[in-house]
Amino acid sequence: MTKLNFLGLLQNHALFRHVSIEDFSGLKKEVVKIELHKGAMLFRKGDLAEGSYIVVFGLMKLCIPSAQGNDKVLELIRAGQSLGEAMMFLDEPYPFYAEALENTLLLKIPRHALLQLLERSPLISRQMMAGLSYRLLGFIRNVERCSLQNSTQRVIDYLLQLSALQGRKDIRLELKKHLVASLLNVSPETLSRVLHQLMNKQLIKVCGATIHIDSAEALKSYQENVPVFG
Repeated sequence: MTKLNFLGLLQNHALFRHVSIEDFSGLKKEVVKIELHKGAMLFRKGDLAEGSYIVVFGLMKLCIPSAQGNDKVLELIRAGQSLGEAMMFLDEPYPFYAEALENTLLLKIPRHALLQLLERSPLISRQMMAGLSYRLLGFIRNVERCSLQNSTQRVIDYLLQLSALQGRKDIRLELKKHLVASLLNVSPETLSRVLHQLMNKQLIKVCGATIHIDSAEALKSYQENVPVFG
């Protein structure tokens, strides 16, 4: 993988920007670089939380495993985001697993090093609490979407978010379609039906894993006016 300034990346991360030179000097000795190939596991359900992980580049998915094979996708962790903090504080095993969807580079901050830093720095503690609160808010909004939006509205919401994230109208699906369906809490058949419905309305064009949005405004307008049971 490409050679990078790992310590610079860590120091520029939002959580560590205000760490003192002395504290950062001690912290950088503890940081571990982890390289994962696509499909590799970072940890499995039941593993004990050993620290926090920052994604430098790549994409991770957090999933609850199912004996039937239809694992539930909880969240995607992108470059610049972190994972693992919550279970580290609870001192509980992970109730989900983390898998790389692309070749991914992470920086692991061991539990003892991070806890020592938090004890010394109230500012870092507040920043981490804010980050965890933001993640909780994201989960609440996801529950709200699943409870109050129908399947068509959820799919449109996902497409619009992906378009904004990627900054273009020709968006690339980050996941295979059955995983997108799991993330949106719909069946693969429902996802396909909704995509065909949007294509018939000439709101999108689908070519494999690429979806072209003709007009984000038109798609948003359709989302707001779609029938309740759409």
